[in-house]
Amino acid sequence: MGVGEKIHEASKRFQEAIRAADAIQSLGLHERCQDPAAWRDAVSGSGAIERYWQSFFDQRIAGAQPKTEEVIPIGEYALETGPYSVFGQDGSEIDRGKIMVLWKNEGGAWKMHRDTWNSSLP
Repeated sequence: MGVGEKIHEASKRFQEAIRAADAIQSLGLHERCQDPAAWRDAVSGSGAIERYWQSFFDQRIAGAQPKTEEVIPIGEYALETGPYSVFGQDGSEIDRGKIMVLWKNEGGAWKMHRDTWNSSLP
């Protein structure tokens, strides 16, 4: 399995964690990650990232769907880019935009090292 396929599989696990509203599972993908989300300061460290994702789930987000358009391997890192959509409890799209994720290979497992997104909506 190539780097692109491995990143795609890790991204699918992240989507499953969001659907399950599981901050602990999503945290496993973000070990030692900094998450500079749009419209806020970056958060880093496991406790801060877990609290950030829990606040995301508390908004009753039903799912997020990032779409990998490109994966650029860079040694032990890989850069993923593409669009995303976020869905509310009624299935409606409540946000859409662009992602850029820097993944790091840690002992054979690809984990998010830097994760950022920007909304395309006003």
